[in-house]
Amino acid sequence: MAHLLDDPLPAGMFSPAEEAVIRYARASTWMQTITDEMWADLQAHFDTRQIVEVSFTVGLDQLVSRFHATVHTDVDEATAEATGASCAVSIPPPPT
Repeated sequence: MAHLLDDPLPAGMFSPAEEAVIRYARASTWMQTITDEMWADLQAHFDTRQIVEVSFTVGLDQLVSRFHATVHTDVDEATAEATGASCAVSIPPPPT
């Protein structure tokens, strides 16, 4: 998961198809416009069905992540060990 938020992405670390998915997922997660260039980049590597699957997977992850951020789900030991119990996206404070 290292370097997924780097901009630009490190040269040679990801395949061109992976880079297309990473750029798309970041923009979608940050609620930015999916540009024609991003879409064309996805189409260069994936067919329509695969792009729908990528979009569904990204959206499902966003849904689950926002749920956990909302209810402040505790992180289990295995996840904390694997991720360092950190998240690159800041979690808002609980409501008062």
